[in-house]
Amino acid sequence: MPHLRPLLGVLALACLLAPLPGALGALGAQESKDGGEVPSSLPRDLAIPLHLQIGVPTGAFAQNVAMAGGAGGGILWAFDEMLGFRADLGVQIYGAETRRVPLGSGALSLIDVDVTTTNAIFSGAIGVQLGMPSGQFTPYAGAQIGFGSFTTSTSVNGSNSQEEPFATTTNLSDATTARILYGGVYIPLRGRRAVLDLGVRRIWHGRAVRYLTPGDIAELPSGEVVLSPRESLADMYTITLGVTLRGGARPPKS
Repeated sequence: MPHLRPLLGVLALACLLAPLPGALGALGAQESKDGGEVPSSLPRDLAIPLHLQIGVPTGAFAQNVAMAGGAGGGILWAFDEMLGFRADLGVQIYGAETRRVPLGSGALSLIDVDVTTTNAIFSGAIGVQLGMPSGQFTPYAGAQIGFGSFTTSTSVNGSNSQEEPFATTTNLSDATTARILYGGVYIPLRGRRAVLDLGVRRIWHGRAVRYLTPGDIAELPSGEVVLSPRESLADMYTITLGVTLRGGARPPKS
């Protein structure tokens, strides 16, 4: 779907930056001749986190959704060696289904199309973080406030076509505030301007939200489409796995 393309691009980039020496090498993160760290094109106080996400619903949300998966990225700006400002964006898909149906009646019934419905959570947050990526093993923790948008959309493609969908609609969308506590560890990669980033997030959404899951959209024999949204709190844990690209080294203290 068109509105998913930028975040799917983040997913592809996160896969390329997965903690494999070959993948990092393909991005130019090669060791310097003297065995030290290679220079970074990022400003000294800036870092770029990129990660894959596994969402684990809790409470009432877990009764309707088993698991979610997606990707995210952000910006981490260090005030000093320990404290920084962090902003994140991400998307998690918790359901998708595709049906092949005739395009219409009469002559159009000879043409099949793929109708794909996707259930997603779009998120964004800003906050502060204690613990910055460096050349050492470093634990970190932080707190953020942001939003979660629970969106179900349907798109239509020609069957066996790789082209963009020729029609897309949002079936249901509901957004709420989010409060987040998170923590993790940075594990340095020798000679590289990147660190492994392993973390977990606890997310509380501010109120009950309305959302659809696979099977909540039904088509009656009359052709009428009926939506049966669910409503509950949608709190969850998110496990993150990825890399953080970090800026140049700080000058030594005098």
